[in-house]
Amino acid sequence: MRHRISVLLWLLASWICIYATHSFANEEKVQGIIGNTSTGETLTTHAEHHGLKRNLGYSNFLEGWLTPWKPYVEDEIQAPRVPLLRITPAFFKREVRFNYIYVDDEHQGEADVNEWGLALELPLTLRFKLDIEPKVLHADTAKHGESAGFGDTKLALRAMLLESETFSLSTGSVINVPTGDEDRELGEGITTVGQQLAYWMDMGHRVSIHTFLGVDVPTGGNHRKDADMDFLYGVALSKTITIKENPCIHGITPFIELNGHKEFGLDKSEDEHKAEDESEHKAEGIGEKYMVDILPGVRFDLPHELYVLAGFEIPLNGTEEFDKRVWFSIIKDF
Repeated sequence: MRHRISVLLWLLASWICIYATHSFANEEKVQGIIGNTSTGETLTTHAEHHGLKRNLGYSNFLEGWLTPWKPYVEDEIQAPRVPLLRITPAFFKREVRFNYIYVDDEHQGEADVNEWGLALELPLTLRFKLDIEPKVLHADTAKHGESAGFGDTKLALRAMLLESETFSLSTGSVINVPTGDEDRELGEGITTVGQQLAYWMDMGHRVSIHTFLGVDVPTGGNHRKDADMDFLYGVALSKTITIKENPCIHGITPFIELNGHKEFGLDKSEDEHKAEDESEHKAEGIGEKYMVDILPGVRFDLPHELYVLAGFEIPLNGTEEFDKRVWFSIIKDF
């Protein structure tokens, strides 16, 4: 079952790349035809007042790297480009995000953790974006009691590969800096670097799909028990329901995320080896570990580009990392 999930996700990623290339080629042809008509002038005027029409592809791959970023064109027909809770977004938004996560029974009941995070996303151009995400943690552990302070900091530089009005395909280089105090359970004490690939597609009727693949590689730290490499993946589906003539809520978006990762190169202890079935251990390889979580949630689209999200995450394959997570997020575009 675990291998099937990885295979399905790889097949989905391959299909997305093929679909994106085919869709973008067709869209360039349609825009070339429209550009010579009066309708093309109308679209240009609409873009000037409501944002920039995206047309970034292989044919103009050298363009957009120095073009100032502008908001997306959005209406009541297209699915809005708004991030969800955990999965990495493929599109670029200029926003500030406040995150709160409550982790229940982390590490077999040793800790209940309250995590506050503040993320800043700054598109530098149409092709480049900078993400900064520091954390403030409050941890209640059986060993150290209550501790509060700064956690680890994540930095990312992302590049847009392909983008049109209906899809976005981007990649990003990520580094996690261990700025938190590991002795007080406020940080992992490990520096990791990674590479990510994310895709978003408008499927019509305000339905959108988000997919994500990535790897994380530890480059510093004192724990040999940590994996040599983490393979990350995720897929999410969302549906926006428009609420007309309501001054408080413009839309409601239920969504569901499936996120997971596989760890390679774990140096397991003797107790873990004894508890593990020998045949499964040989089949999967030495020191491999799967974790898959499901995260249903809802997003409320408020006036002035303000969004409120809430979700409830539970593990699917009996991981001992946590029993459940409660997510709450506030996003403000600017």
